[in-house]
Amino acid sequence: MRVLPPLAFLLAFPAAVPAFAAPAAQPAGGGEVVSLAERLSGIERNMWERDARSIPAFREQASKDADEKVRARALGALTMLRDTGAPMVYLERLSTDPSPRVRRAAADAIGTLGIPPDRIDRLSGPLQRDTDPMVRAECARALGKLGSRAGVGILMFAVAIDPSPEVRSLAVEALSRLRAAEAEAILATSARQDPSPIVRVQAVRALAEVAPGSSLPLFRDLWKEASDPELRLEAYRGLLRTPEGMRWIEEGLRDRDGSIRFSALRAWNSRLATVPPGTRLSRTSTDVVRLEILLKDPARGIREFSRKALEKLGYKVRPDGFAYSIDDR
Repeated sequence: MRVLPPLAFLLAFPAAVPAFAAPAAQPAGGGEVVSLAERLSGIERNMWERDARSIPAFREQASKDADEKVRARALGALTMLRDTGAPMVYLERLSTDPSPRVRRAAADAIGTLGIPPDRIDRLSGPLQRDTDPMVRAECARALGKLGSRAGVGILMFAVAIDPSPEVRSLAVEALSRLRAAEAEAILATSARQDPSPIVRVQAVRALAEVAPGSSLPLFRDLWKEASDPELRLEAYRGLLRTPEGMRWIEEGLRDRDGSIRFSALRAWNSRLATVPPGTRLSRTSTDVVRLEILLKDPARGIREFSRKALEKLGYKVRPDGFAYSIDDR
């Protein structure tokens, strides 16, 4: 699916946040306006002390302070203190604050704290229309964290059309969290065609969660054809999740990429965990012979993994140049 360029996206979706006036600076108890540095240091001090008695003051600063740094930091403090007692503080900052920094902090708080919005458009609206891509990205992440399937449609739309790879990536991640099987087609399109390698990797990872069996042809094609090592690795991990996992373990152990061989080794070795502790497999058994071969693999991580697996099975292993050998003495 074609991704619209940023200009077309912004023309199609007007900004969600009008030019609101910033809140007025709040005076100290005696009527004197406290400096920005003092307000910020006060937030840091109370955060350090983790004093829940500061929550009302943080809410006030998040809602009314004139400086975006203070509002954003106060929202961060409320998030750290796990304050869920005044949800409208977060929801209103997301929908009305003129500062992208504050809107991002509000969206992050909503997702992290699990603040249920009174209307899904509190998050889906900014995800579609906010002019700042990081605000849209945080809204996508929050929809996934909240676990509400009401956001699946708008997340799919973001994966298809948002010009920001950060937004598309987090929208894909959210669909994976939501186990949105209905998103399989758009995820498959992203895995094959998205211009961002990060989004393609995330899409493959999501397909391994929501539709591993039906995605086998896609995983196989990407593993064989992709030039990006991370994408190949994620596609291979997807193959391991399919009903034909054992077949792909055998092929992965012969792959040229050490990361894929290591993933195959770990998947193959996981079944050795069922062997009772202290059991010593035969020296000529298939498992021991394979691990012995892998003691000389070019990848150090594979050699070390194989050494530890053999030692767990009761074999002694000794250094042999850059590699290891089973000590039969």
